[in-house]
Amino acid sequence: MVEEKVIPIKTQSLSDLIRLAASTMIPHQVVTYLIKFKHKNKVIIGLLGVFRDYYRYYGLPIFYYYSFDETTSPEILNANYVILYSGEEKFEFSKQPKPGISIPIITLFEKPDFIPDNID
Repeated sequence: MVEEKVIPIKTQSLSDLIRLAASTMIPHQVVTYLIKFKHKNKVIIGLLGVFRDYYRYYGLPIFYYYSFDETTSPEILNANYVILYSGEEKFEFSKQPKPGISIPIITLFEKPDFIPDNID
């Protein structure tokens, strides 16, 4: 069992999470991806990060996430990518990459131990 856990931070909307993911992308340098897993009848989609440049909290691991009811989001369950369209705040879920910014979604078998159980 992992004693150290990430700090979960739930975004207000899926759009907020997608904007955050897109803002971390640097072409040809950093690969940004989202992780997805089921937990307590919810589908959790999120982004792992590190809290930076804040005094003694430098380096704290953070998990930004948004949760869905698994019965109301079948397109998210089957998606391999989030496609973000440039110039407008519009995105869709897809099985394959498309024109625009394609952010890969990695589906995990189960919730990792380093993510707390109290996420919703």
